[in-house]
Amino acid sequence: MDKAALVALISDAQHQHDEAVEGNRIGQYPAGSKAALQAQINLAKSAANESSSTQAQIEKAALDLNAALQKFLSLANQAVEGDYNNDNVTSVGDLAMMVKAYGKTSADPDWNSVKAFDLNKDNIIDIQDLVTLAKLILNW
Repeated sequence: MDKAALVALISDAQHQHDEAVEGNRIGQYPAGSKAALQAQINLAKSAANESSSTQAQIEKAALDLNAALQKFLSLANQAVEGDYNNDNVTSVGDLAMMVKAYGKTSADPDWNSVKAFDLNKDNIIDIQDLVTLAKLILNW
C-alpha cells in the first residue's frame, strides 16, 4: 500500500466517523466509539503526513486503521427482536404497545401499522404473540 491509498482510507474512515451518531438507537454507535476511531485516524494521518514514513509504517497504519474502521462499523446498534419503541431492548413498554393492537387481524384497515406485532405471522395479534413477546422479555 502506498501513501495515496492510505490517504484514501483515511478519507473514508473520517467520512464514516463524521456521519456516525452515538446513541442507543438502531444504526447509532455506543458512546466513546467515535473517539476510538478518531484516535486511529489521527495515527494514520501522522504516518501519511510524515515524509520519513517507511513502507512498513504506511502498511501498518493502513492495517490498523482498516481494523479500527471494521470494528467501529460492527458496533452499530442493530434491531432487537420485539423492540417496538426503539429503545434497543425488549421490555414491558413493547408489550404495552402490542396490547393496544391485541385482536387486530389482517382484515383490519390499520393492519399495516400493527402487523409487526404478529410475531408468529398468522395474521392475528393474539395471546400467542403476547406469549412470544413475554418470552423475549424474560429471555426464555
